[in-house]
Amino acid sequence: MRLIGRGIVLLGAAVVCAAVSNALAGPERKLRWFSSAEATEDRFSSAEAAASKPAPVPATPGGADPPASTAPAMGAPELAPHPDKPWVEISGDQVSALFARGNVPFLDARRTAAYREGHIQGARPFPVWEADVDDRVKAFYAEGHDPNGAIVVYCTGGDCEDSHMLGQKLFFAGFNAVFVYRDGFPDWQKRALPVTKGDKP
Repeated sequence: MRLIGRGIVLLGAAVVCAAVSNALAGPERKLRWFSSAEATEDRFSSAEAAASKPAPVPATPGGADPPASTAPAMGAPELAPHPDKPWVEISGDQVSALFARGNVPFLDARRTAAYREGHIQGARPFPVWEADVDDRVKAFYAEGHDPNGAIVVYCTGGDCEDSHMLGQKLFFAGFNAVFVYRDGFPDWQKRALPVTKGDKP
């Protein structure tokens, strides 16, 4: 009986420790204790279901179709927030259009050395293979950015997965509109778009 009693005490202590740890956890690590079956569905499993459905086309005033010359905007399906998946790849044309808006954060997922050699003007360094990347993501979240506002992340394109890894970290932090520059920094250079060297954006 004493052994059972000790087991109950240890179990109770473990539950209390877990509750305290969860209460102190950041928003990207906090777990739900009780919720409905719908609410507990994992974001990634819901992404698979949503990916098979076409994205809704936003309505325009009066029900008229938008003119063919209209450039892609945040309301367009390919650039809309996507809370069901961590990131969406976009083309160089879409990236340059977002850059022209002037209020979209650009995050460079490459190593610091590559960033210093040249990066998209205004882009901030978020090297996914360096120890402080999670701190940078938390600090970015704490700045109060709109969770449904566009964020562009990039690396060297092609087989490079650094931008996708950063997109996933941002998604777990609560951002729903992360866009991966498919062809990355080499494509930006080919387009002769603004580049900065050094540590500053």
